[in-house]
Amino acid sequence: MIRLSKGWNLSFDYDNTPRSLQENTTVCVIIALRNEADNVEKLLESLSNQSYKNLEFIFINDHSDDTTYQLLKGNTLNKSTVLNLPNYLQGKKQAIRFGIEHTKAQLIVTTDADCTQPKNWVKSIVNCYQETGALMVSGPVHFTYKSFFERLMSVEFSSLIITGAASIRNQTPNMCNAANLAFERTAFLQQNNYKEHAHIPTGDDEFFLHQLAKEDPSKIVFLKNHDAIVSTTPPKSIISFINQRVRWASKWKHYKNKGPQYTAVFIFIFHLTFYFSGIHTLFFNGHINIFVVALCLRWVCELFYMKSALKWFNDLSLLYTVPFLSLFYPFYAIFIGLLATFTKYSWKNRIFSV
Repeated sequence: MIRLSKGWNLSFDYDNTPRSLQENTTVCVIIALRNEADNVEKLLESLSNQSYKNLEFIFINDHSDDTTYQLLKGNTLNKSTVLNLPNYLQGKKQAIRFGIEHTKAQLIVTTDADCTQPKNWVKSIVNCYQETGALMVSGPVHFTYKSFFERLMSVEFSSLIITGAASIRNQTPNMCNAANLAFERTAFLQQNNYKEHAHIPTGDDEFFLHQLAKEDPSKIVFLKNHDAIVSTTPPKSIISFINQRVRWASKWKHYKNKGPQYTAVFIFIFHLTFYFSGIHTLFFNGHINIFVVALCLRWVCELFYMKSALKWFNDLSLLYTVPFLSLFYPFYAIFIGLLATFTKYSWKNRIFSV
């Protein structure tokens, strides 16, 4: 956590968005949508406000059975294309690749239908791309919140974002988020292991990340810029939250890069032993004072880890939730780890096996 904190706190010149920028990089924003009628209007409004103009949009309708397609066809965005995913393809991963095959843009940017973006979002990404020559630019994603449960989800999600960001800045990339991701089109099409994971419904972002990291981790950068923050709403219920996290975690056993696999196993064992220690303390006359000291040390480490991230996201007021989350998190990590290994999950009215 100390090492990750150092990585998160690193600053680079490309984190600053310039006032002027040469718009000679062609950019295509690609978004896959399935049953997103409730989000289309807000999404289109956000995209229409982008300050970067050398830009096109491709929307791929993934067999929606609501009015998503009709709403997309009625959009007034300049240089926008709406495609229906062919019947022999389904899922976000296939949709994104289908969209990439329908553009010649140099830089691909992906986001999700339930996201909103600030006006300089694409501009800041292009600046980073031009300054660094990176093959992939990963950006920050932020949960909005109202209830206490949403606050807990926001803090937990922020911990994932800063962990992914810090690992990239330490040149040991392990995770990113396709809700805010950019990469060279040619680099995507030239990846040599796409067919190995094409059948897996999730991981369109991280499998690509891991291949690039294996080849040259310096070609992956994280853009720590407030202009690049993509906002999204957290899952609306506990069930949808569990399904989302099982979907995210289900791909770990398919990784060819052993580093993230070892990390996943380590985290699972770490939280499992934490509970074993607590059970032993309570029921087998263990040294409860030692356990309490260990718990307090854990809180101190996690508060230290989360403070700078929450401050950067302007969420420092949520720091009080960290001890609550810390008590719940071991159970959550074990529960999700087991579900992601042995069960199925639901996503966009489809059932998938892990």
